[in-house]
Amino acid sequence: MGRFEGNDLMATLANFVESTAFGVINNFLSEFHGDNGYALPSRYEVIITSPGEGDARKVSMNCESIELPGRAVTKETNISQYGIQSEQVKGMSFAGAVAMSFYASSDLSERVFFEKWQEEMWDVGRWEVGYYKDYIKDVDIYVLDQQNTRRFGIRLFEAYPEAIGPSSLSYATASDVLRIPITMNYRYWQTLDINNQPPNLLEKVLDTVISGAERSINANIPRVLSKLG
Repeated sequence: MGRFEGNDLMATLANFVESTAFGVINNFLSEFHGDNGYALPSRYEVIITSPGEGDARKVSMNCESIELPGRAVTKETNISQYGIQSEQVKGMSFAGAVAMSFYASSDLSERVFFEKWQEEMWDVGRWEVGYYKDYIKDVDIYVLDQQNTRRFGIRLFEAYPEAIGPSSLSYATASDVLRIPITMNYRYWQTLDINNQPPNLLEKVLDTVISGAERSINANIPRVLSKLG
């Protein structure tokens, strides 16, 4: 194996259509300090309602941390393909739960709030399960900019507190604030941009009916034309 000379080594370097880097430090800094900037994890707002008792507004304001939910497509392998088989999308999967944490007031009213909510789901005295529609509520999560303007929002549909986690009591953390961990279950979520809302069920039904009628008309056009001819 021969030794590379200087010119030979230069010839092995890759060539690109655009050689200049897309993101450089000056662009990064200007974007960071601009009006839009970057989203900060400490700038958020949570709006919770409950079918039970308690001050929902106070509880919402005491939300110390929350996760933005994720989602993923579900896939299946197309075994009918020859050679390397592709994985094709067959549906959408939502995480199903988000972790939340709340600062606790001295009377632990935040914990009581979620306890009352759970009692709408399960009557401890009678050992009976409540009706699903009676204990589900929507939860809104907003990401704010530094001027407290809502820039992004998500709504958790059909949510309810699946679990109230334990809170540790200790003399070692005497100056810390007690926190109430909550696992909020939900059915699915959607973004709250009013300019990008999916059609509701009625609109989908009407679209389906109209599309079916159009297909029926189009299918009969050749027959009508043949009769006229």
